[in-house]
Amino acid sequence: MGSGKIKNLIVRTISGAVYAALMILSCIYPVLMIPLMCLISIIGIVEYFRMMDPEKSDRSSLFVLIAFALLIYLLLLVSKFSPMLAIGPYQQFHYLFYLFIILAVISLFRKQGETVHNIGRSLFAACWIVLPLSLMTNACLHDGQGGVVLLTFALIWINDSFAYLGGSMYGRHKMIERISPNKTWEGTLTGFIGTMGVSVLAGYFWADKILAGATFHWYGWMVFGFAVSLLATFGDLLESLLKRQAGVKDSGNIMPGHGGALDRMDSILFAIYPVITVLEVLLIL
Repeated sequence: MGSGKIKNLIVRTISGAVYAALMILSCIYPVLMIPLMCLISIIGIVEYFRMMDPEKSDRSSLFVLIAFALLIYLLLLVSKFSPMLAIGPYQQFHYLFYLFIILAVISLFRKQGETVHNIGRSLFAACWIVLPLSLMTNACLHDGQGGVVLLTFALIWINDSFAYLGGSMYGRHKMIERISPNKTWEGTLTGFIGTMGVSVLAGYFWADKILAGATFHWYGWMVFGFAVSLLATFGDLLESLLKRQAGVKDSGNIMPGHGGALDRMDSILFAIYPVITVLEVLLIL
């Protein structure tokens, strides 16, 4: 292995270790998740607009979305110290409607651009980037679900690792080649099996620590692992599709060796809120 490859591997490892440490700390101390997820949301929004609006024709919507993210996280911070002002999922989806109104009003005064396209692009960013991370933050901050989020991060990493190994050793049949040429059905299936197995083991040893009141039912934890693997795969494919349409390899370069914030968070963005709901339903009945 050449010195350049070794250097890149070291940089990638350090970058990944810093990212993992920040995620673990924020799950253990949820108040840290507020500034961290706010920063990731803003970076993700900028990366998204850089891909989807390379001509910078819709800067007003970009700034509105950044303001929307800042508002959500400011309210989450206030709710930490003032329980009477708690902001839950209902309120966050409520604010999404007001975001639509603001974007629609802005479009009335825009002299160029397609109205529906501009509004749709911005709402997509809000639903794909801002809401999942803010809902995840709220779940950790107010519902004591830091263990669930931490397990989900770990299972996504397990899914990626098993899928890579399975694809490298047994991969023969392309999954969706036009979107992700390297992803195979064999690798995806290996990821599913590995993720479900690790999820069952996690539930067996640490069910109550992962989520207070949870008990071990192997089928419930297996379904949880399956849900994480399935949604994480869809999330990865969705971002690959957006990058392919934009003609870019990575969404950004904020994380050396890993790409942008969206490259690192794509699976979480798609999976986190649904799997939190899945675990609540399956394991506390």
